[in-house]
Amino acid sequence: MVLINTSKYKGNIITPVTKPVGTLTDDLGKPFSIKNDTAGVVTLLFFGYTHCPDECPLTMSNTGAAFRMIPAADRAKIRVLFVSVDPGRDTPARLRSWLGNFNPAFIGLRGSLAQVEALEKQTGLPIGQTFKDSAGEAQLDHATEMFAFSTDNVATEAFFPSTPPANMANDLKLLVAGGKPS
Repeated sequence: MVLINTSKYKGNIITPVTKPVGTLTDDLGKPFSIKNDTAGVVTLLFFGYTHCPDECPLTMSNTGAAFRMIPAADRAKIRVLFVSVDPGRDTPARLRSWLGNFNPAFIGLRGSLAQVEALEKQTGLPIGQTFKDSAGEAQLDHATEMFAFSTDNVATEAFFPSTPPANMANDLKLLVAGGKPS
């Protein structure tokens, strides 16, 4: 649930979400524990797919632009995780190449559809369905929030594809400094 934001944060204040627990495979082919491998850093978590025609590339583009607006020292304290909801088409190489268009530090993760759905359920996100677009291409209905987890592994804020990069950059700096929306 999105709540009204009355703080210095510019993102969407949400009901608190605990960082999900689970291990997937990163875009370099190595195991990656969502909670353990992001301990102590601000973590942005987004569920999407590389063949998405709109929301996913917009979200990653805005996130990449926000990253360019913050100092390198702050960027080093943030992990951006893109969890594929389309593991059949999103190979590690495709994830690495696609994410590299936005920022080479972004991490692509994949696993079985059951593993991904289990992670989504932990965050309270709905499980999307596959459908065919007007050209007959497979598309996936999926949630569009990107959770912003503070270093305590709880997200009280989310960014959506429409969140301006400057707003994301503002909030990421605050999160890195140890702040948290209330």
